[in-house]
This record gives sequence, C-alpha cells and structure tokens, in this order.
Amino acid sequence: MSDIRFIAAFLKSYSDSSFTNPHDVVLPDSPPDQAGDFTHMGARYWGFESKRHRTTRINAAEQKFTYDDESHNWLNIGLQQRAEIHHISISTKWFTGNHVPEVSVELIDRQTGESRLILSRVSLKPDTEQEFSIEPMTATDCHVKCYHEGGLARINLFGVPGKSLYDRHNLLSDASISHTSNDHYGKPEDAVRGVRNVKHMVGWESARSGFGESTIFTLPQCAVIDTVIVDTYLHRLNPPLSCHIFAANLKPEKLEHAIQSLPRWKLVFSDASEEIPDNFQRYMLDRKFEQKHSRFDIELHHPPDSCWQPLLPFAELHPDTWHEFDEIECTDEINVIYYMHYPNGGIHGLKMFGDYSKRQ
Repeated sequence: MSDIRFIAAFLKSYSDSSFTNPHDVVLPDSPPDQAGDFTHMGARYWGFESKRHRTTRINAAEQKFTYDDESHNWLNIGLQQRAEIHHISISTKWFTGNHVPEVSVELIDRQTGESRLILSRVSLKPDTEQEFSIEPMTATDCHVKCYHEGGLARINLFGVPGKSLYDRHNLLSDASISHTSNDHYGKPEDAVRGVRNVKHMVGWESARSGFGESTIFTLPQCAVIDTVIVDTYLHRLNPPLSCHIFAANLKPEKLEHAIQSLPRWKLVFSDASEEIPDNFQRYMLDRKFEQKHSRFDIELHHPPDSCWQPLLPFAELHPDTWHEFDEIECTDEINVIYYMHYPNGGIHGLKMFGDYSKRQ
C-alpha cells in the first residue's frame, strides 16, 4: 500500500537502560557508528541497552544461583497518532556481542481496549536490520519485551496514520502561576512548556530540602479537565515519588481564603496519634518528629470542609516516564488548580487537557 509510512512514536517508559539514552530507540535515524566514542559507562551505543544478569539471582548463603527464563526487560512505546500498523522494523545495528537475543511485541489500542501479541520471542541477529510483516492492527501503544538483556538500536512501526493523540491544547499554558513552594532549579512554567526536544534534564526541579512541593494555576475561565500528563523525561535519579492534584471554582478575591483549607501533610505515628504541622517543611527540617518517633507514616489530610476537589488525589510517579492519567475524579467545572508532588525533585512536562466552559 502506497500510504504506509513511518509512524512517529516516543518512549513512555522502560525497565532499564543503564548504558544509553533509550529515547533514541524510537527515532527513524540510522544508528550511527560510534566506535571509539566513550562515556563514563564505557563504549557509547545508540538506542536501548540494559544492564546484565536479568535472569540470574545469586544466593551466596546457599552457594547457588536461581535462573528465570521468563525474566525480561521491557519498553512501552506511545504512538503520536492512532495508526493501522502493518509492519515493524527492529535493528541491532552495532550491537555485536551485546544485542537482545529475543523479543516479543504486543500492540495495544487504548481507545478500544484491544491488544494483540504480534511477535512471540522471535530471535534477533547481532548487528542486523530485521523486518517483520504482521496482520494489520490499529494501535495507540506498543509493548516490547526483551529476553533477557542487551541492546536494541532502533524499533520503528510502519502503517497508515490516523488521528493525532496528543495535539491538544495544554490548558495550563493559559494559566497564571502563583504560590510556588520551591523553584530552585526551574519554575513550574518550565514544565508547562516542557516538550521532548532536548536530550538533557530540564523543567521544574526543586531543591532536596523540600518536603512536598506545590504551586497554584489559575485559569482564565472555568474548564473541565479530562487528562493529566506528568512527564519525568530524563529525570532518572531525581523525580518526585508522587503527585496530587486538587481544584476549585473560585472568584479571584476568594483564593487567599481558600488556601487555608488546602490539603496538607500529616504524620501518623505507631501509637495511632497524628500531627498536622502548620509548616510541614519546617517541621521536618527541624526534626521535630524526634519528640515522638523516628519512623512514621505521612498521609495527605484533606479537610472535610475544604472547597478543593480531588482531580488526582494520589498518583505514583516513576523515573523518566510519561505518566498519562485519564481517570479524573472530579468532572466539575473548575478554574483554580492546586498541583503538589512529594517529596521533591524534578518534572520535565506538565499538561492538562480538557474543555473550557461555553459560559463566559
């Protein structure tokens, strides 16, 4: 078919790529010869390469090893457009003694819930471009399992492109930003503008002294949010552990009063006693918890009389990952958004998709 073409994609998440920048693996570029080029991790390779010994676990106490042939590394690839996929290209170019020996590939269509295993533990050759034709399937995502470890230079999908999946307006780009707790290395607006057009960490990153960072976005008019994207792209070692998003419908003069009822962090001790500090960061930095115990739980306290409704009350974040949340708890019209992440760290991108109210 003449309309079959390369389908642009990006790497959403992966299990491990200790030796490379794995985001290059989905590019259409021909993997370059980097012989003689070295980093602190050794020879430089293009694409995805995991650390060794995925299959083998040592038990020194019993002087033995446990081998698991089902163990694997993995990559989650997102398509920029929903597309009918006809074939897949997998390259191990320049990986001679360290290529991935076998892969399985699953296509997923998040719009219908359909998924299909299109390749099942097919063997790959070293330093080779390999093509696989498949029965056509419409997909939004691709999941690749790598048995067991090693490198892939490139994974490309080809087919008939459909509607764009992410060409939507980021409502946060219209918002005014205030009440930011910490912008030591970058500001929230850097994350709002954050797109994957660089190969280094950038965005909103706080200092390590933070114990729960936050900021407030005020939209120019009411909107209903249907999707939240938090992107920790290339923040491998310094992403937050979680994010928490609440929202309200407020007149401008009511914001300062509403701040008094924002969700706050509380400590829960082993004797079931609780404490909600007025200034949680100061409480933690001054180690006031030592008066009770050195080990405790930290939970989010949402005052029962609060006007703030949860959009995304508790969401786990992971390093170097595209987090896409489309199960939004509050579907009411809102115009003020309170974003939090815990305890500190950096996010590359922050997007909220939705629709403005027709009422002005």
